[in-house]
Amino acid sequence: MSYSENKPFKDREHILWEIGYCGKASSYFTVLSLVFMVVGIISDLLNMKLGLTATSWLLLAVVGGVLSLAPLLHMLTAKHLLGMEVIKKD
Repeated sequence: MSYSENKPFKDREHILWEIGYCGKASSYFTVLSLVFMVVGIISDLLNMKLGLTATSWLLLAVVGGVLSLAPLLHMLTAKHLLGMEVIKKD
C-alpha cells in the first residue's frame, strides 16, 4: 500500500465535510441523552414507569452521552489534520 491509500481523508473539502458531519452527529447524541435524562427525571418524580424504569432512562442518558464522545474525537482528529495541512503549506 502506498501512502496515498493510507490517508484518512481525501482532500481539504472532505475534512471540512467530516467536521460538519461529526458535529451534527455529536449534537444529535447529546440532545438524545438530554431527552432520556429528562424522561428519567420525570419518571422518578411521578413515581411512574414511562416505558422503562427511571434508572433505565438515566442509564440510557449516560450511554447517549458516551456515544456523543466518539464523533467529537473524530472531529478533533479532523481539525488536527486540517491544522497540520495549513502548517505544511506555510
